[in-house]
Amino acid sequence: MESGAATDDKVLTSRFLALAAMEFWERFAMSGMKSLLVLILVDHVLAGNLSRVIGAAAIRDASAALFGQVSTTGLASQIYGYANALIYLSIPLGGLIGDMVGSRRTMVACGGASMLIGLTMMLGERSFLVGLVPFAIGTGLLKGNLSAQVGLLFRDEAQRRRGYALYLGFLNAGVICGPLVCGALAAFAGPAYAIGAAAAALAIGLLFYARSGTEPSRAKAVAAPAGSRTDPIAATALLIVALVAVYLCYSAYDQLSNIFLVWARTRVDLRLGGWTMPVAWFLSLDGAFTLALIGGSQWAMRALERRGVAIGAVVQILLGGLFCAAGYLVLAIGGATSGDTALPLPWAFGYLLLIDAAIVLIWPSGLSLIAGIAPGRLVGFWMGLFYLHGFFASLWVGFSGVFYERMAIGHFWLLQAGVAGVGALLVLVAGLPLMRAVRTRQATTTSA
Repeated sequence: MESGAATDDKVLTSRFLALAAMEFWERFAMSGMKSLLVLILVDHVLAGNLSRVIGAAAIRDASAALFGQVSTTGLASQIYGYANALIYLSIPLGGLIGDMVGSRRTMVACGGASMLIGLTMMLGERSFLVGLVPFAIGTGLLKGNLSAQVGLLFRDEAQRRRGYALYLGFLNAGVICGPLVCGALAAFAGPAYAIGAAAAALAIGLLFYARSGTEPSRAKAVAAPAGSRTDPIAATALLIVALVAVYLCYSAYDQLSNIFLVWARTRVDLRLGGWTMPVAWFLSLDGAFTLALIGGSQWAMRALERRGVAIGAVVQILLGGLFCAAGYLVLAIGGATSGDTALPLPWAFGYLLLIDAAIVLIWPSGLSLIAGIAPGRLVGFWMGLFYLHGFFASLWVGFSGVFYERMAIGHFWLLQAGVAGVGALLVLVAGLPLMRAVRTRQATTTSA
């Protein structure tokens, strides 16, 4: 029976393609709904009398008790943040449940079924908010157990990096197609058709995943060199610093699919010739830019390595934080210079390129750092902590979105730039010295 493990340089096995295709369809559904969530809440679910929507009045009252009177946009931003926080909190918990149950395929199926139930409930305005709960939990369960299966297919670190790079490509293809299709359907036919498209995509993915065979077994790993031990204290401190920096950068980045869409709908000139681009397509462009930057960054890194220049994971996390901060500085400067006129579309594209470059640097570098220095028996735990970046980012965008209408928009974008900048500063001040300490310890131990 096929183990599903990749051999030699072969990465695109049938088992890998089945997992990557499921990731594509899951991201299609999640990103499609994510691109429209705030807009659906503002324009439909939270518009008018909230008593007609289950849970809406209770959430409004709880928000008012904590933050004072909150506008419809502010309340929508909070709900967006809570829903996405629940998704990312479910990812490490879903992986842990998969470990305990012993069948990640079963958990993927349960997560997909939960997502479908949630989407069905979201077709009605009255049950929309309740439907967010099974959709969010199901997404976390599916994602946590799907990506864990990918790592079982590869026998060494180099092959695993190639596999995850391709996997990231499938993921971003879903990020492109989901908002593209769902955004167009919502604009031209209505949000119910967009929700139906997300449900259909998820059902297609689950159908093909169910036909992909048995659960993959772990490939035989290449033995690590003897004497390459790492100082556990320095390594743990470095991982903590790196994760905090990742959380801060993602917290700023995640405003792309929240307040940025609300702001861009009225403050960015979306006209291309005689046609107006749907604002949700910014998330499709986000995925397209990310795919292009993945290829460009890999080419640049190989070119530098041929010249004897290697940029380590910690330095890439530092650069990512700086790029993210620069993206929000573009919005702040562009908004200040445009005055009362709409911001030209190239400014928004420049913002996208900068924050996507940040993610292309930070996402693989964070995972690579964990795989390289985390204790072997705790790698899964640290990987789960890495994926909590979405949890903390969602909490931040929900909280900070309340202040969108309470402060000057330039100051709001500067606040996001400051959050990413603090992460970069933390890596500069603490991360780089800790990385040198870890390397010194590894070199000393190997020499001995």
